[in-house]
Amino acid sequence: MRKIVFLFLLPLPLFAQSSKAGQAGAKFLSLPYNVRGESMGGSYVNISDASSIFTNPAGVSNINRRSVYILSGYYWGILQFGASYIIPTKRGNVGFFIGGVNISGFEAYSVDLNGNIIYEGSFSYLGSQIGANFSRYLTDKFSIGINGKFIYEGFGGYSNAYSLALDVGTYYMTGFRDFVLGASIRHFGFDLKPSGEYTKYVYEASLDSSKQSYSAYKLPAIFSFGISGSILRSAYGKLSFALQIDHPVDNLENYNIGLEYSLIDILFIRTGYKIYQNVDEAVAGANGITFGLGVRYGRLGVDYGFYNKGILPPINQVALYYSF
Repeated sequence: MRKIVFLFLLPLPLFAQSSKAGQAGAKFLSLPYNVRGESMGGSYVNISDASSIFTNPAGVSNINRRSVYILSGYYWGILQFGASYIIPTKRGNVGFFIGGVNISGFEAYSVDLNGNIIYEGSFSYLGSQIGANFSRYLTDKFSIGINGKFIYEGFGGYSNAYSLALDVGTYYMTGFRDFVLGASIRHFGFDLKPSGEYTKYVYEASLDSSKQSYSAYKLPAIFSFGISGSILRSAYGKLSFALQIDHPVDNLENYNIGLEYSLIDILFIRTGYKIYQNVDEAVAGANGITFGLGVRYGRLGVDYGFYNKGILPPINQVALYYSF
């Protein structure tokens, strides 16, 4: 008996629709991997710790100890993970990283030529990136960084896709107080194309079928530029700001504003807001609000982030830092 197989891959509600939405795939790359920066409204391009390998490769150049970063999050049925390891050297800093998502519960059905629907079982989606970083200072104020990475998407046993991509970033200390300028281009690489074929059925005078290859799709490349610095200082604490603009290939620009208050460099309180140009993405008014807390004690640190997503459930993430 011949069967027509349909895979019901429901669209992942990672981001709201816009005039440019749907023009890129591998959207797991667009999820937040930097808890500190995302807690500040998504103003992460000037952060310079082990988490910056995901958001601005040049920020890694400021690390002077071997460092580990581990990220975990579970929301919307998505299990997100991330980790990085940074090694300072005399010629520059070297880093390695992995990150991605696992989503279970997808269902596959087949329909035979008599119209009977047959349940074929469940499967999981895996999206992952794994890569290496090199960063160094070219002058006493200006550094660059680059990531080379391998990107994979697996749709159970039905199909998979591979790609290679680059992330490039710069980090510049202006010399005015502690103000910093940062910029990065991420996920710049080859299109992904799922493996395998599917059968296309067309009914006009009669039922005709043909084997078709899946279409290729772009990576969700994004350009980010930001400025940050401290605006208030005392013997016990410091209030810092961060401003950032993002220009993704598959959405309208958004502007990010963040604040961080550090108390004796142990406790950190963060908040921020994303200003969306697309009104559909600002549903319920509170869509862009973010909050976060951080604790640093010696070489160990923990960050927590809460990101309001309007009509979608909020995102909660936890990250661990350790240097040695």
